[in-house]
Amino acid sequence: MFNSIKEELDSYWIYRIMIDKKYQRKGLGVIALKKLIDLMTTLPECTRIAVGYQPKNVATHKFYSKMGFYDYRDRFGKEMAIILKI
Repeated sequence: MFNSIKEELDSYWIYRIMIDKKYQRKGLGVIALKKLIDLMTTLPECTRIAVGYQPKNVATHKFYSKMGFYDYRDRFGKEMAIILKI
């Protein structure tokens, strides 16, 4: 799930990428995220993609960091926000 208009932090946001637990750790999340980024970069003036996550979710932070997202110390409510600059 993602938005098709820019929102907070002058970014397009990914709201959810969900992979069933029995299919996790098989590379499907990486494939899904790459395809999603390819699709989102076709949106008007897409220069930033943001993802919010709970601060205690270290695995999510590592996953998105490995995919090129960076923590600029932005926060969105109680969530941390990390950004991929396009």
